[in-house]
Amino acid sequence: MEKHSHLILFVDDDPFILKGIKRSVEEYDDIWSADFATSGKDALAKLAQHSFDAVVTDMHMPGMDGIQLLDAVSQNMPGVIRFVLSGNTSDAQVLKSTHLVHQMIPKPCDMEHIYTIVERACRLRDMLTDPQLLRIITGIKTLPSVPLLYNRLVEELQSENASAQAVGNIIAQDAAMTAKILQLVNSAFFGLSDNVSSPQRAVTLLGLNTVKALVLGIQVFSEYQGRTNLPISIDALWKHSMLVSSLAYHISRNLKLGTQDQENARVSGILHDIGKLMLFKIPDFFQEVQLNKNGSISVESEYKVLGTSHAEMGAYLLGIWGIPNPIVEAITFHHKPGAQISKKADLVTALHAANGLVNMCQIEKDVIYNAYLDIQYLQNLGMVERLDEWTTMTRELIKNAS
Repeated sequence: MEKHSHLILFVDDDPFILKGIKRSVEEYDDIWSADFATSGKDALAKLAQHSFDAVVTDMHMPGMDGIQLLDAVSQNMPGVIRFVLSGNTSDAQVLKSTHLVHQMIPKPCDMEHIYTIVERACRLRDMLTDPQLLRIITGIKTLPSVPLLYNRLVEELQSENASAQAVGNIIAQDAAMTAKILQLVNSAFFGLSDNVSSPQRAVTLLGLNTVKALVLGIQVFSEYQGRTNLPISIDALWKHSMLVSSLAYHISRNLKLGTQDQENARVSGILHDIGKLMLFKIPDFFQEVQLNKNGSISVESEYKVLGTSHAEMGAYLLGIWGIPNPIVEAITFHHKPGAQISKKADLVTALHAANGLVNMCQIEKDVIYNAYLDIQYLQNLGMVERLDEWTTMTRELIKNAS
């Protein structure tokens, strides 16, 4: 089989559906090399013969169903990205598979939409060049695929009648999540003047995407909360993420970025260090790296040991979960902002500055910008003169949140 940029396997027991997919995929045959299987057994045979980048499967199939297929793929070919085409995310069979699925694609769905989702995930995966590391990342099962509550929020937002009220109602059905959301919304991290007493009101004030990110962050971080045998503090990591979220939002406003970028700044801050959770899954990693003064991991050590960092790893994971591209890009480059193409102050600028300044102000008594920020990048943008103002903002946030 000729190898193009990415090799994709489509699985469906209905030959007419596969025929339609095959016809639609022809439009992308200069980019994709696609193959097709009419059963789970047939799919596994093809997967054993070729190095596929992704598998896109229907859930309901006789013999070996989609769950059994994905389980086998996750165990035997963990480098393959796993997608499910499903018409109903509340389907009991679909819900049982959430730990096996990197992303669910709603049906009905045109090929252009499928292509955008799958190709984007594949390109993010291509950023990680170490095959062993790639297998670790795509094979992680205990770090959840997109959590169930987040899936339900996404499904609601894709409906024609999406509203803050409806999203709030979904969150309200989970008492623990409601309590956590309200605790955070009423904290100094968000600086809201009103006391917020309902998740519906929280969604109205913060925006749908910010609340979605909070749900995702809370559910993913909660697996590690309270564990005492970890080399870095999860509570400190979560607090750091919330501080960066708040500061990135304020910096984005200071930069006069658009409303969407301001909300994306909050979301990026909440999720920017999610890749650090994946480091716990890499054998002997913490025996080989150096820690910073505050007990955090040195990014330079990550590159030395792994050839990549938590930034790229987290961006890849969030990308295959379907997080919007501007947020994934900001997280990718938050330690190396000069590597991105943009030559103007943007979301990457806000997240890079926020992360560096929070770290500096939490560790140092003095101002040492060079140790925490890409000064050349900020000079090129004409932003260095704003650093003192942003530092004052940072110290005030940390003081109020403590």
